[in-house]
Amino acid sequence: MAKPLIISLEYNHDCFCSDVPERYQDTSIRYIAELGMTDKSISHLFNIRGDQVNRFLDAIRAHEITNKVDVIRKTKDFIEIVAVSREDVSTRHAMNRSGCAFISNPIYDSGIEKAHMFAPSFEAFKVFLDSLKNSYNVKVTSKRYLGEDEGFDSESLMRSGYLELFTAASRLTRKQAEALRLASDMGYYEMPKQARLAKIAEKMGTSEAAAGELLRKAEKKLLPTLSRIVQLRS
Repeated sequence: MAKPLIISLEYNHDCFCSDVPERYQDTSIRYIAELGMTDKSISHLFNIRGDQVNRFLDAIRAHEITNKVDVIRKTKDFIEIVAVSREDVSTRHAMNRSGCAFISNPIYDSGIEKAHMFAPSFEAFKVFLDSLKNSYNVKVTSKRYLGEDEGFDSESLMRSGYLELFTAASRLTRKQAEALRLASDMGYYEMPKQARLAKIAEKMGTSEAAAGELLRKAEKKLLPTLSRIVQLRS
């Protein structure tokens, strides 16, 4: 009997979500939802925030796969857009053929998209991979087979707070995420500290004050969500 599994993926391909963030590293794009298909086009809802939102938006409009972009909401902190692009460069047709499905919205980091997928079997996952266009470069970072008595449903992920934290993490800019990763890897949050802020700044090629500000902004975005999760589980 086929065993279903949960797979963590990293991939890049010829898409504005992979290409554009490399040019505007202090601006981030977050996938929100698929809105539907018409003929050979597919529409998605995205949130864009950061220091170069307008340039980022212009680059999306100029991208070769983009058919149309509509701004549906704009605030001082972010914009939300509906982007219509070619269906053949998306993962939709591969999921339709394989029966696999994303269970988390992709997070974009330095041109790499990261997501988690449910596959009814490893064979189905191979069909998914074989159905992608050659422009996709996919790396499996982890996989876990579900036990015979282990069910899977998205509600359990919601109750655990995982998806909420995953979404909060997607709001970090590339620089904020890099500062947080370095701080964690270098032991900045250990007791006692294994690294000083100056060392993190040196690794990033920036000032100590700038590194501290990046960490404070990252913590401000993540800690309220983490606090709610702790309250739910206590």
